[in-house]
Amino acid sequence: MTPLRLVVRHLTSRPLRSVLTIAAIGLSVGLVGFLVLVNGALRNDWSENMGKRVMVAAKTSFFDRLPMAYLAKIEDIPGIKRVCPFDFLLGFYHDNRPENQVPIQSAPADAFLEVYIEAKVPAAQAAAWKADPTGSIVGPILTKHFGWKVGDRIVLKAPVPGGVVETTIRGVMEYKLDNGVYVHRKYFENLTGDPGQVGMYWILAKTRNDVPKITAEIEHRLENAPVPIRAMSEKQWQLQFMEMLGNVRALLGGIGLATAFTLFLITSNTLAMSARERRSETALLRVLGFPRVTVVRLLLLEGALFAVFGAALGLGFMAVFARLVGAGLEDTQWAGIGALLEIDAASVALVLGLSAVIGLGASLVPAFNLSRRPIVSLLREAA
Repeated sequence: MTPLRLVVRHLTSRPLRSVLTIAAIGLSVGLVGFLVLVNGALRNDWSENMGKRVMVAAKTSFFDRLPMAYLAKIEDIPGIKRVCPFDFLLGFYHDNRPENQVPIQSAPADAFLEVYIEAKVPAAQAAAWKADPTGSIVGPILTKHFGWKVGDRIVLKAPVPGGVVETTIRGVMEYKLDNGVYVHRKYFENLTGDPGQVGMYWILAKTRNDVPKITAEIEHRLENAPVPIRAMSEKQWQLQFMEMLGNVRALLGGIGLATAFTLFLITSNTLAMSARERRSETALLRVLGFPRVTVVRLLLLEGALFAVFGAALGLGFMAVFARLVGAGLEDTQWAGIGALLEIDAASVALVLGLSAVIGLGASLVPAFNLSRRPIVSLLREAA
């Protein structure tokens, strides 16, 4: 009988334990692989145009406002194609339930449509928005959620004098990941009574290579400005905004590490039990003249089989997790992350490598301990 057949026979003699061990390995390495996919999605650009945009906000706080006087200084910097003063606040439609929350944003129409390349508002609708001083364009997520359409008059509760923002929808973006309401900057200034201040500057660079030079030059020119600023790429700004809720990437890494360690303990326990049950088998092999290394090989082969089947199951779990989360995010502003949850060679290599390390690593100690036991001791314990 070959070593492989001997190991398979041993595993199939206790099918429930073997199946549960393989399932534990598969589920755990699949979860770790999925967390790596999410971490990668957070690092990547959600849109092909993100790498060409820069955000300038107050250095002291995300909610502090900047003087409009900065606009001319920023526009004068080489490599910049267009600068868009940008404001935002949170409003509600009908009532204050979380599902009725609506981001309300403002910008000059021409600058906004040029910087926000993804918006792709139909020309006729864009013209109608520009012609209506109190009009707005909205993202398709909101039209689907609330049933809005072009021409609807909506009233949003908002933290402005008077308590509401009234606007008529003049256009709907074709960019399916947007969930905002966008009004004209002058209308927003009239509502808030704060015409000389802006929340941030949204900048479109001529090329991706211009972005690092632009951010460095903006911070240099406004180094001693009355309100300190921080210039960063749009991707950095988005990650910073998400991390207001906590260090997301550190959290994902911690979960993955804890999962892998727990899995290692489970597999080690399973293989230790298997080693104890092999005492009579090991004694017989040693009596027949097989060397100690044969015992080590058998247990390592058992760990390798656990790793192979666990890795195959883990790849399936990772694909299922990615598909389910992607489907759940499809109609939200985080759909860009869902679209990036694609299994690649690196994630496959991680699952295979982690399974191998756990399967073989967990079998090393039991294998060497069993191989060093004297034949007499093994026969006595097996009797």
